[in-house]
Amino acid sequence: MRRNVVGQMEWKMPCITDDNLDAFVQSGFTPLLTAVLRARGADTPEKARLYLLRDESKLCDPMLLSDMGKAVARIELAIEKHQKVAVYGDYDVDGITSVCLLLDYFQGRGLYCEVYIPDRLDEGYGVNKKAIEALREKGIDLIITVDCGITAIAETQYAKSIGMDIIITDHHECLHNLPEAAAVVDPKRPDSAYPFGELAGVGVAFKLICALEGDYKSPLERYADIVAVGTIADVMPLIGENRFLVYKGLEKLKNAPLPGFAALLEEAGAANKPLTTNTVGFTLAPRINAAGRLCKTETSIKLLLSKNMEEASIWAKELCSLNRRRQELEMEVWAEAMATLADEEQKSPIVLESAKWHPGVVGIAASRLSEEYRLPTIMICVDDENGKGSCRSYGDFNLFEALSACSEHLESFGGHAFAAGLNIKPENIAAFRKALAEYYRLNPPTAHPAIEPEILICDPAILNMKGVESLNELEPCGSGNEHPLMCICNAVLESATPIGNGKHLKMRVSKKGLIFDCVFFSHTAESLGAFEGETVDICFNPQINDFNSRKSVQLLITGVRRSDTLVKCRDIIEKDEYCLDEVRHFRPERDELAGLWRKIKNLGGRLELNYDKFSEDFDLNFMEPIKLCLCIRILCELKLIDVSIRNGRIFCLASQTTEKTELQQSPLFRILWESGLVKA
Repeated sequence: MRRNVVGQMEWKMPCITDDNLDAFVQSGFTPLLTAVLRARGADTPEKARLYLLRDESKLCDPMLLSDMGKAVARIELAIEKHQKVAVYGDYDVDGITSVCLLLDYFQGRGLYCEVYIPDRLDEGYGVNKKAIEALREKGIDLIITVDCGITAIAETQYAKSIGMDIIITDHHECLHNLPEAAAVVDPKRPDSAYPFGELAGVGVAFKLICALEGDYKSPLERYADIVAVGTIADVMPLIGENRFLVYKGLEKLKNAPLPGFAALLEEAGAANKPLTTNTVGFTLAPRINAAGRLCKTETSIKLLLSKNMEEASIWAKELCSLNRRRQELEMEVWAEAMATLADEEQKSPIVLESAKWHPGVVGIAASRLSEEYRLPTIMICVDDENGKGSCRSYGDFNLFEALSACSEHLESFGGHAFAAGLNIKPENIAAFRKALAEYYRLNPPTAHPAIEPEILICDPAILNMKGVESLNELEPCGSGNEHPLMCICNAVLESATPIGNGKHLKMRVSKKGLIFDCVFFSHTAESLGAFEGETVDICFNPQINDFNSRKSVQLLITGVRRSDTLVKCRDIIEKDEYCLDEVRHFRPERDELAGLWRKIKNLGGRLELNYDKFSEDFDLNFMEPIKLCLCIRILCELKLIDVSIRNGRIFCLASQTTEKTELQQSPLFRILWESGLVKA
């Protein structure tokens, strides 16, 4: 069986290291934060300050959104004429927060307003004609969509034909034609002059309120937390306008949250813990989302509209209960799927079906399976006549194109390259599975997800308390502004101890005399691929661990592999062989070569080394082993030293030359410095 084993995933080593930081440090930046900023293109202190900026200057004029003026005029008319309005949303967190945002605001303006969110199982995503008919029967004059509607061309025309207006607010990609609505507000409209196209659905709804108010200050003070939750949950890039909105929203969540959020944090056991984007993404969002997955969206709406903690606590308890049920259903689907796949190795896209699965959770299970087996995965819920599938890709395999190629076996499908949905007759599943496997064979993915650290840490001393705390300047972190991922090569794995009933690992690693505590979640000692005492390369997010009022630096591990430093060193010294992409990160500077030459001369012109004990044999803690070997090879090419290998030891003897030497005479030096490496 193909399983996710640590070390199988490719590592793409960074071009940026933690050296040459003087200009930034003199400007008040820590070396660690400086390395991150330069890895992200902020290569001067001025660019760094601009990158870190998170104030109201990031906000854009809502009237730059196409049709915003029309939307404001139509809503003001509805208020003036006491018309009935419905806010039509989606059942995910972005949709639910958007609905609650507008509902609260409109009710505050004295407008009759009700909510409509389609049933996930019976109606599916988006605007539908039956819903429009039902709202018309209730006397609704105006529908305002949030987080949906941009593709509802026929539905908008139908509403118009029965005397209803629709204002569409959405943030998804537009089709070639737009719906003929009273207003279509979407930052992704091709004709939009709005400078920021990455708002969440709740962000667009917030901009509508700002336009109605003619100001952003009051709406931001009132709704920042709800905007932040929807934006984070929808995995929108936390850059530009979103960065400021989420920053302000997290402040409000910490200091003066809505009763619903306060109650949910309390019920989830997160009330007295540091509140970050991770708190929203992994604590609040799954619980709010569970209601939509299990067709209980009214529970989330009642929570967010609660006026006091007593009322909110009731709905928070209910949401946490729904989330536990969601987890149970998800585990049932996961266990059945894993049992089905256990008997043979999977080489083609996974296509599974069952009549037992809950449609609200199969998408999560499909995502987990695609990661576990590193294959596109489709999970289909079937009854006697129909099958409804959730599809997740892996790597750069274009799932939408694959479904298009196999569409003769499908009733319908939709989505994009990495996630999609389909409808299929149960009797066609076997033929579809075969056709998809053949398409995958002919069109295999060319790239797979890889571990891609931003920075190679050569001096672990910069991973101190001050340095790690300075990374808070990057917050809020998330999509588009990720928590910085770093790597250390050739560290010693001092210990690896199971924790959490054996589900996780607590590790200790050392480098240049410094020892770091580490945590590696969802991994065991058996899956680690390395043993205590071995040298390893690690990828990690540095963080501050606050336990029992004691703070310390902790590395949150994302990848571990056995270090192949010794092999690379032998190849450089003995064979003059190396992979340029692998060693280019260690290319030596002129002063480093000169420093090594002086040390050899100071030792009487003789240097003797063991491959695996460089720092013990010689005071070279300032230099990585691979860099040291490159230096030796370059000095040898320049005929400044003679190198020989005897009994596994390296012997370097200084030559007696008195001629002036140019570094460009070394072929290795030239090729290393002609490789286009970005200088940190």
